[in-house]
Amino acid sequence: MGKRLVAYFSAGGITEKLAKNLASAVDGDLHKITAAQPYTSADLDWTNPQSRSSVEMGDKGSRPAIANRVEDMGQYDVVYIGFPKMEQGYICV
Repeated sequence: MGKRLVAYFSAGGITEKLAKNLASAVDGDLHKITAAQPYTSADLDWTNPQSRSSVEMGDKGSRPAIANRVEDMGQYDVVYIGFPKMEQGYICV
């Protein structure tokens, strides 16, 4: 089925756990996406509507800068992307 990549962003660890399980299940490479401006615990307080994470989640155009990138995306036939959605993790194909 070709080479697979599971790229994920995880703030609290839930999405990371899902991504690791998926990468193992599909025999894929794992890539943790990190933000150029690291998140503080206050930034990640999704119960505060003024926190950075809440503001970013509410803005569909929000695209925080990424600190690390996959060197050769062309080597992958399938890419799974995992990201947090409030208190739950999501994995998309």
